[in-house]
Amino acid sequence: MKTSFYDKKELISGLISSSDVVLDVGFWGQGVSPESPHWVHNMLRTQAGEVWGIDIEYEESRLPEDASRYRRMSAESFALPIQFDVIFAGDLIEHLPNPGLFLDRVRAHLKPGGRLILTTPNCFNLFSIAEKFSKGEPSVNRDHTCYFNERTLRQLLGKCGFDNVEHAFMWRLDVEYTESWKKKILNVFYLLIGTFTPRFLETLVVVATMK
Repeated sequence: MKTSFYDKKELISGLISSSDVVLDVGFWGQGVSPESPHWVHNMLRTQAGEVWGIDIEYEESRLPEDASRYRRMSAESFALPIQFDVIFAGDLIEHLPNPGLFLDRVRAHLKPGGRLILTTPNCFNLFSIAEKFSKGEPSVNRDHTCYFNERTLRQLLGKCGFDNVEHAFMWRLDVEYTESWKKKILNVFYLLIGTFTPRFLETLVVVATMK
């Protein structure tokens, strides 16, 4: 796996094949309209052979295809009638009160050799470090329950039965929003530092397989 990706579009095209059956956990949120090509779930549907989705809330009338592939279920307790080549969880794990329960459900739903692909904010990204100096604590989504870095996420995955864990970093989210002037300035530093190391980029990417 490469060490960095520009965005989720590049991530999905690089890691998911046209033969993969994919489960998108927490598919409905992500701050993008379901009609938008920038919606991550639409990117998965374009790339993969078959895509399912679970979330605790969604609008059934706006689902992109056969409603039988979608369920209102929690990431920590979902149960589906099939197993998957890939389970994709984009910016989800940091919202969960019990991430170990989610990983147990992932194990139960992956085919032998199947992959978990997840993204989560990199707690040591440059923006967070800058805000730690300027504000005492970095800004954080009010719904987040925890921070992760490479080491803690690898430890969590290992305790939940995943023995092959690779990580990378991602430059930006695929959410349609206007960046602040501070963020635009920091983007220049991201570009400079990124030529030497990706470790200070915004998002951590992990691909894990089971024992």
